[in-house]
Amino acid sequence: MKKLLLSFITVALVSSAGAQITITASDMPVAGDTLRYSYALAIDAGTAITATGPNITWNFDTLTPIAQAVDAYKHALQVSPAYAIISLSAYGYKIADSLPGASTLPLSISELYNFFNKKTNPSRFVAEAFAAKVAGTPVPVNYSDEDEIYFFPLDYGDEDSSTYRLSHSFASIGSFVQEGNRKTTVDAHGTITTPHFTTPQNCIRVRSVLNEVDTFTFGTTVTPISRTQIDYKWLVQGEHYPALWITTSVVGGGQEVINAIRFRDNYRTSLGVADVASSFTELSAYPNPATTDVVTLNIPANWKQYSVEVFDAAGRLSFTTHNSAQVNVSGLASGQYIVRVVSGDRIGYVRMVK
Repeated sequence: MKKLLLSFITVALVSSAGAQITITASDMPVAGDTLRYSYALAIDAGTAITATGPNITWNFDTLTPIAQAVDAYKHALQVSPAYAIISLSAYGYKIADSLPGASTLPLSISELYNFFNKKTNPSRFVAEAFAAKVAGTPVPVNYSDEDEIYFFPLDYGDEDSSTYRLSHSFASIGSFVQEGNRKTTVDAHGTITTPHFTTPQNCIRVRSVLNEVDTFTFGTTVTPISRTQIDYKWLVQGEHYPALWITTSVVGGGQEVINAIRFRDNYRTSLGVADVASSFTELSAYPNPATTDVVTLNIPANWKQYSVEVFDAAGRLSFTTHNSAQVNVSGLASGQYIVRVVSGDRIGYVRMVK
């Protein structure tokens, strides 16, 4: 009997070492979760991003954490009774205490939240609403077309597509509409090691491609700006946050540039907690109008990797730079421009005049 039991345990251990896992709704965040993660310095994306297929070994134990953040999930009704109109079952976390650069606005914008939900028929995890206090009044903004982040169950080889739409207003530059489509593929499985998961964990790797159009309306000018963002998430059963999450943006020639790297982590006394800025952040620039060849962008300090894109009033890309708040505008013709800064899933905008 002991020999039989030992054989059974051995087979179970060997099988689990390379097991293909399935991610379900039970592996998503829930109200009451306090999920801590660290931001890491950029790494060579080669194997991390391009490796696909079965039984891949990912070793990220040399990632260097540079800042931490915590997502504390609450029911919308717990945050404000006014948010009950979103959904009684919706829950989310504060993404910023205040809107960076909001001191220049005629209205205060504070306590910004993203709210999510688990839906059935089919089973899925969706972004349902955005909310903030505007001049002290709670203002919820529902997605008119929810962003379906995952459909369940998630297994290796699965593919899904969906659309989403959200509109929002900025006090100083007018209205903003974000709409696009998301294509999600479970393109790999294997094991992952990180500074938090020091022993290999069975995981699947989910690749989500977001093709999006952000449309600004200021005065009578309508400016549509397209972008492509790709999220790579390594998901582990029982964890409500990705073991690793790499976000890239696609630039000229289809090249992917890493904007942010974060991983599930424990508390580190040497790191401060980052103030994670809103997904829709109004930035500032100076001098603006530009009276010199170089304009400086006011970018949140915790945005360590980011791309800077300058678009003309027709939405045409004028040029792109990376990881520099100093923008040389000497080659631009006189006129109005939109500057977009992308750092992971955070997007900052500023209207610039030359």
